[in-house]
Amino acid sequence: MDNFKYQLEKYQSRNSRHECPNCHDKHSFAYYIDSNGNIINKAVGRCNHESSCGYHYTPKEWFKDNPTDTYQPQRIDVRFKRVQMRIDPDFVSSYYVTKSTSLESSLAYYLRGLLPIDTVERVWSEYKIGATKDKSVIYWQIDINGNVRTGKIMKYDPDTGHRIKDCTGVNWIHSVLKKRGVLPDSFNLVQCLFGEHLLNKYPDKGVALVESEKTALIGSGLFPNYVWLATGGKSQLSFDKMKVLSGRRVIAFPDVDGFDYWKEKAVELLRRGIDISISDILESRATHDERERKIDIADWMLEQLETSSNPDSILSRLIKDYPPIGILVNALDLEVVV
Repeated sequence: MDNFKYQLEKYQSRNSRHECPNCHDKHSFAYYIDSNGNIINKAVGRCNHESSCGYHYTPKEWFKDNPTDTYQPQRIDVRFKRVQMRIDPDFVSSYYVTKSTSLESSLAYYLRGLLPIDTVERVWSEYKIGATKDKSVIYWQIDINGNVRTGKIMKYDPDTGHRIKDCTGVNWIHSVLKKRGVLPDSFNLVQCLFGEHLLNKYPDKGVALVESEKTALIGSGLFPNYVWLATGGKSQLSFDKMKVLSGRRVIAFPDVDGFDYWKEKAVELLRRGIDISISDILESRATHDERERKIDIADWMLEQLETSSNPDSILSRLIKDYPPIGILVNALDLEVVV
């Protein structure tokens, strides 16, 4: 097959991206095509969600796995012959969670300027948050059975709490351990919800679902009467990831740019037995500036506290004492859609 040269489809429109065979996002997958625009197989390509999915099946790998197949160019509209893929997850040793647990990260420094130290310590302990030598935070993904799926490594500015989006981007513990030879190249990552392990610890609490791990930590600090979980991204609302929430009451807070997508996904999840409602707090109240900044529910909660008209209700006292914060409590019970 060396006579054939392949390249990933160039992006032309949303319709030039297809359903990923792994994460099943409808518009994230690029096929490998030949010079005439033909594909090899609808499983051969790369998912755009490199950090959250990572599926990449090359032509070389496909021909190696299918040595007896004769190459016949397929147009993109042919029927999809699904390939067999592993679905059982591999796990990372909990030793690395214990070894990394630390408040010595830039994100912890930032939150200690907003929250009482005992609140930060509680949240860090419950979510088993780690730190690297360069002060990056490690968000461990621990499933409902206590198995460690992976850890997401991210950098933050200690003064602003904003992500530092440098050339390294997001890194993953399983990738680091594979490079060190600790994990095999065949390690199969199947992600779970961030904070999922807390579902067993708090079986009677309602669940608040958000996109980012940082938001889940802030939410848990402000409103510990909820189990705050994070999907890890706007598109990560699949049934496979959400089925652990069967039997729980879930209220979801999408980022300001994710409302329509989450509302659409919630309809599907409801049909499959997940009791989920989508809050419209940001959709109904976000200003033009807040939409431009693509705020999430944590940004909104902190801004409401910081701009309170009551001079006695300063941020530190509100968080320390956990009094009834009228506007925020009402927001959590706001009329929801779906």
